[in-house]
Amino acid sequence: MLIMLKKIVYLFLFLVFMGTVSSVVFGHSDSPTLLEDVNKDGVVNIQDLVLVANAIGQQRDRTALHDPDVNRDGIINVLDLVRVSNRFGETLPDEHSTYHAIQEYIFDKSCVNSACHAAPTNIAGLNLSYVNSYDEIVGQVPENPAAAAAGMKLIDPGNPENSFLLTKLISPIAQEHGTRMPLGSGVLHDGKIDAIRKWIAAGAPQTGKIEAVGDLGLLRDPEEIFVPPPAPLPGQGYQLHLPPYEIEPGTEREVFFATQIRDENGDLIEDDIFINGYEIFYPTGSHHFILYRLTDAAIEEGILQAGVTPGIGVDPNHVFRELDPSDPQALGNLGTHRFFVAGTQTEDFSFAFPEGVALRLPGDTLFDLNSHYINLLGTETLIGEVYINIYTLPPEEVKHEAVEIFVSNTDINVPPGLTRVTKMDWYVEDELQLRGAPSDAILNVIMLTSHMHRHGELFEITRMSTNELLHRSIVYDDAPITFYNPPLMLDATDGLSFQCTHNNYDRDVPIEFGFTSEDEMCIIVGYYYLSMTADTNED
Repeated sequence: MLIMLKKIVYLFLFLVFMGTVSSVVFGHSDSPTLLEDVNKDGVVNIQDLVLVANAIGQQRDRTALHDPDVNRDGIINVLDLVRVSNRFGETLPDEHSTYHAIQEYIFDKSCVNSACHAAPTNIAGLNLSYVNSYDEIVGQVPENPAAAAAGMKLIDPGNPENSFLLTKLISPIAQEHGTRMPLGSGVLHDGKIDAIRKWIAAGAPQTGKIEAVGDLGLLRDPEEIFVPPPAPLPGQGYQLHLPPYEIEPGTEREVFFATQIRDENGDLIEDDIFINGYEIFYPTGSHHFILYRLTDAAIEEGILQAGVTPGIGVDPNHVFRELDPSDPQALGNLGTHRFFVAGTQTEDFSFAFPEGVALRLPGDTLFDLNSHYINLLGTETLIGEVYINIYTLPPEEVKHEAVEIFVSNTDINVPPGLTRVTKMDWYVEDELQLRGAPSDAILNVIMLTSHMHRHGELFEITRMSTNELLHRSIVYDDAPITFYNPPLMLDATDGLSFQCTHNNYDRDVPIEFGFTSEDEMCIIVGYYYLSMTADTNED
């Protein structure tokens, strides 16, 4: 039976290949992940189809060099072949490679400026800006005479100890090798130096991710300074602040801080406000930040008294409520006690609604600022802090009111040693009824993103009516954000289907829904606005 199945599969493979070569345009994909590139050579092609075909009927081996279980459901079958064929000819975007992470979080942050390794100075003849850095360092001889005489390369692929760039980052540094880098901006986090070492040891590839290198965006350099942003000008918006709090080395901490918007005189805002954009800023090291609004039920049921933990804040007068993983519901439930307003997993994030679209909130809204910092690799106490700039529109300029999408599938249970797929549907018809909107209204989606924790392997959102893939992520710590301009229009017969794939290969207990990085989540986040068909056509 298996032999017959494989014959059918190879016939399918041949037909797919013949039908694809003439029609596909070979070029870069805007997809944030390319699981269909099974052999990890940067392009989806016939070799990937062969790898899947040869493994048909086998269970997934997640330790293997190549993973033909493209949809991560635990078994290799024709569904994996279909996925590879559908993305035939696509190439892996460089921006999701380990090298790109090194560029973004190390070179760009600590090396690339006009006084150092960028034009016009180009110290040591070295330009580390994005378009130049790879060719400037990989396999190149350093200008330093002692290093050159010793046969060193700036980056010697596969040989970290012979790579002069790595040598310049490590203390102590030999006198003949000059000064430790980065010059004048403080030393790098040990985790960043280790990431460069692992990248070099893996051959210093320009594309592809190296599994041993974690999220460099969470690593704060020892002498890094956070500069608070200026508040919006009077009449343009308001600023909220989650004050500084401590995260001890080797730990993670998730806190909530309640506050309200006040005007320049310190008084609460009486009228509704219409938010048409926001900016979120925080120091490096945060897993996420979410701005919630609390309901009257939250206040009446004592949510503000739950989890209060003295000693967290740098200022002891600030009241923080800490998440207790053993009793996460103590701080309230979504849809009853709190509603999503804004959020990010990026330390410097800006978002603007389309022209004339704004999120309406009462001026005296009680906001709950939720911050989660991770300091598991740190050796010093980390200070967390968040600023949120909210920009507003005058009521007369608002044409459509925005509505948040925050849909969470809590039905997660992954036994030890297994992979599980969790699926859920979100129906437009139900959403229209919930909002009291007419059944013939159009739901205009303007943004979608996703959220998982560290055991999440794959998150996909598809449109129900067409099965079109709308969003995909395999990164739990910095999921891509998908914007729709013009908006994605859904009527009452449509909806969104989403699924999360989680693995449990490093724990001896089941993984279930929860709030710590050791628990799991499967959440759609986004915004939409409602309109009637006539309004949509006019816009």
